[in-house]
Amino acid sequence: MNKPKARFYLFFIVLLTIAACSPPPAESVPTEQAPKAAAESPPTESEPAEASTSLDSTVITWFVQTDEIEQAWEQEFIIPAFEAIHPEISINLVVVPWNEFEVEFAALAAAGAPPDIWSHSGTDNFADYLNRGQVADLTPYIERDAYDLSDFIPEALQAYNIDGKLYGLPIQTTASFVFYNRDLFDAAGVAYPPTSWDDTTWTYAAFLEKCDALTAHTDDSAQAVYGCLLDAWPNDQYALMFGQSIYPPEAYTTGFASKAYLDSEAAIAGFQARQDIVWKYGYMPDPAQLQPLISDAGLFESQKVAMQLTGGWGWTNFAGLEAQFNWGVAPIPYGSPDRKAITYTDPWMLSSRSAHPDEAWEFLKYLVSPEAQKAYLEIVNAPPARQSVAEIWYTQFPSMNPEQVKELHLGGLEYGQETPSHMLVEYDQLNRVVTISTTPIFMNMSKAADVLPEANANLEKALLQIQTEYGE
Repeated sequence: MNKPKARFYLFFIVLLTIAACSPPPAESVPTEQAPKAAAESPPTESEPAEASTSLDSTVITWFVQTDEIEQAWEQEFIIPAFEAIHPEISINLVVVPWNEFEVEFAALAAAGAPPDIWSHSGTDNFADYLNRGQVADLTPYIERDAYDLSDFIPEALQAYNIDGKLYGLPIQTTASFVFYNRDLFDAAGVAYPPTSWDDTTWTYAAFLEKCDALTAHTDDSAQAVYGCLLDAWPNDQYALMFGQSIYPPEAYTTGFASKAYLDSEAAIAGFQARQDIVWKYGYMPDPAQLQPLISDAGLFESQKVAMQLTGGWGWTNFAGLEAQFNWGVAPIPYGSPDRKAITYTDPWMLSSRSAHPDEAWEFLKYLVSPEAQKAYLEIVNAPPARQSVAEIWYTQFPSMNPEQVKELHLGGLEYGQETPSHMLVEYDQLNRVVTISTTPIFMNMSKAADVLPEANANLEKALLQIQTEYGE
């Protein structure tokens, strides 16, 4: 998820209602002794060597972002457990703040000592690393070891399968959802939304009806309850809810595109819906209404909004709220029959230039093993990518029965599309264009139909510029 566990309503507040973490390079096959080259150098091609049996201590660098909870998993479970099994391998854990991640990574790569194992963080993503030739194709290792992939949720495994080659193994995976306060629903006499992604009665119009019934006392901030908070990230979700990806399908495998669809009828409908829910219907607070509602707890946690449409990090952020109120989860509503949800799958990647690729592969396998994912679930409480471990995760939510949670989790992945923040090269640059362009819509300064044609032209210029920079 590019580790998006931070509460995105804060981003919402800062921007006053703006809701706003592939492409194969030249063929790359892992080697036993990859050359220590700068990031721009092409990887050497060869087959992986037989697994090492040397008892000499080999140091593997594990590059991670700063996260107090995840550091507990890394330092207290993973490293001691792995080194006990593999005393011939030592793990060098390098912890870097999110906003320094890509700079520190590039420095190590340029020095000829790239991290052996990492996941995307900061503004660089899977597509960026892959197009620089920094990610090893895991397929030869998987075939050599007859490594069993059957326990992984298929959609999570598929996310980083590019042209039949697997470039990462998933640790966690989730989609986008509507989280809702069951107690507020009960008090207003409103029926709960469905848990099935196949339920076509759960339309955007039905969502608005519930918003209307749940919105109350908006003239008094102390008692105010708003029907919803549309807190999608990235903004592509508003278009996808109405059946339109902003980028063409090939962008999700190549990392590049020359055409965009921000000015399509469906995208215009999605972004106009985002404006209308605040400024036309009043089901979501506008900037003036928002200010007195701000607290450390968050709008959903403080029961100021009855529903919040956001990413699957809500499962983690809202865990434990049952002590205050019962909450549930619903699919993204149907804005059109082609509705999709943005999904977020985080992979562990192996460097194509690792000096010790076999040992790094052993460590990567352990990171995604059932025991490692169980520990990750216990410590981090993030949605697992293994089916066997997900069965445990489904039982973690007192307000919902496990079958409902399973239906929501798997349905979201089935109807999902991996976030462009993972799959498009230089996505941070593209997202800035979209965010700046949609600000007048969110701030009620212009209608979507008046803004998005020019915005789409600007987005296509950015896409072409990125292609040129990468020589595509």
